[in-house]
Amino acid sequence: MNKLLLAVDGSESSKKAVERTVEFTKALDLEVTIITVLDKSTIELSELQAYRNEDSLEKLIKKNEKELELRGQEILNEAASFFDGNNIKTKNIIEYDNDPAEKICNYAEENDFDIIVLADKGLGAVKRFFLGSISDKVVRHANTSVLVVK
Repeated sequence: MNKLLLAVDGSESSKKAVERTVEFTKALDLEVTIITVLDKSTIELSELQAYRNEDSLEKLIKKNEKELELRGQEILNEAASFFDGNNIKTKNIIEYDNDPAEKICNYAEENDFDIIVLADKGLGAVKRFFLGSISDKVVRHANTSVLVVK
């Protein structure tokens, strides 16, 4: 085993997955890539209603994308800081998709990762009920081994 893909979303559970991954990465000398998947379609309806013309809507979309990218960078930087503190280098990736589980599975397969590590939960209970948890989907659909951290 050489390549590990760590999926993070900034949640407390995700931070536990980062801490566990650091622990066994030190012992196994793995190449670590940290990924976060962001959904660009998260503009609030109330914000959309405030923008009536196309020019203003385009500005809102660009503003939302910039804020989303900054949030993604914060999530990755926070996770990477645990590795940096242990002298472990990481590659950090932001991807965009409205189905994070599918993106994680595809990214792992396309880049020949040996294992995917992620937290057991990250979304709120109501959203998870309707969408299915990301970790559940990754476990069911990945062609790569998956470690779910509780």
